[in-house]
Amino acid sequence: MASIDTRTDAPQPGNEPTRFDVALVGAGLHGGLIALALLDAEPGLRLALVERDARPAGNHTWCFHLGDAPPNAGAWFERLPLIRWPGYEVAFPGFARAIDLPYCCLTSEGLATALQDAFAAHETARLITGCAVQALDAGSVTLADGRRLQASLVIDACGRSDVGRGGYQKFLGLEVELAADSGLARPLLMDACLPQGSQFRFMYVLPLAPRRLLIEDTAFARTADMDMAARRAAIHDYAAARGWVIQSVLREESGVLPMPWRGVPPAPTLPLKVGYGGGWFHPATGYSAPCALRMADLLARHWRAPYTALLCEWRRHRRQFRLGLLLNLLAFRGFAPDLMWHPFARFYRLPLATIGRFYRLQSTAVDVTRLLLGRPPRGFGSAWWRRGKTREVCP
Repeated sequence: MASIDTRTDAPQPGNEPTRFDVALVGAGLHGGLIALALLDAEPGLRLALVERDARPAGNHTWCFHLGDAPPNAGAWFERLPLIRWPGYEVAFPGFARAIDLPYCCLTSEGLATALQDAFAAHETARLITGCAVQALDAGSVTLADGRRLQASLVIDACGRSDVGRGGYQKFLGLEVELAADSGLARPLLMDACLPQGSQFRFMYVLPLAPRRLLIEDTAFARTADMDMAARRAAIHDYAAARGWVIQSVLREESGVLPMPWRGVPPAPTLPLKVGYGGGWFHPATGYSAPCALRMADLLARHWRAPYTALLCEWRRHRRQFRLGLLLNLLAFRGFAPDLMWHPFARFYRLPLATIGRFYRLQSTAVDVTRLLLGRPPRGFGSAWWRRGKTREVCP
């Protein structure tokens, strides 16, 4: 993999700053896709991508609907090593549905390979791995070892969300090898036919190969803490109940995603902040891939003067973000955790087009009406009256 530390023109501490057109900090999903889109749009671009870990892309699995991708995305998108399915399934007590919306998966390994190939093919691009960033501003990035990179455009793709108060989507996933074919042709996006309790729980299952699954025990909760051992045990129990015999665990990943009900993404400033740190995610699903794809496409077209286009996108994103905040507030504050599955079951009864637009943060006024009006799902208000009963029995 091309690295600034192995190129003959690599700067040494104390030397003059190295100059780039664009300096990207963070080689996760957002930084990686932006780098690929920029190099595709400008083959001679002087681009630096800085990652503190020894390799880019980390240990993640990113999924999205195929319709989330910008319609005119460049060849960089077509070259992504995606796993694709024609749709997925959801299951709730008394209700199940096959959702015929094409669904995609991008693994960390796939993104790392795509970045390796892209940087190897572009002589003016540098991938700096295993090096933390000490400071950055609108025109430069200072590395922990003292090196300084100057750039016309600096993009910060690191950081957690600090949008505001809310709940969390937390998960632990095991990628497993089975003794026989799983028989699963499509992902199980949400299997909520599980015992519920103090958290809304469901299993998320991706069939990566006939005998290879990613099974994630997922919860929507008010706190971010996780009992890792209990979640591993729950995944093994779930697999056994489905008749899947796990031969080996290939990989484990976990995460805690924000699901806020207050606050809005901050207006764009310089240096540009993308990803969760900039509020570029779906507040009601935790997905960030739709925003990452749009951001990569936008910056590939406007990187020389991105602010006006980015401000327009931020205004549109902010309007959609507020809908997600409201839905999170209703779900987390209106439903007792063991009844929170009801609004999700109602959501998956909506028309496919409404579901698709919601996921890609493009809900229309009619979609909002369908989401918010009508008879409330069963259990709405249970969080309030249960809280009241608790107060009554307390001495």
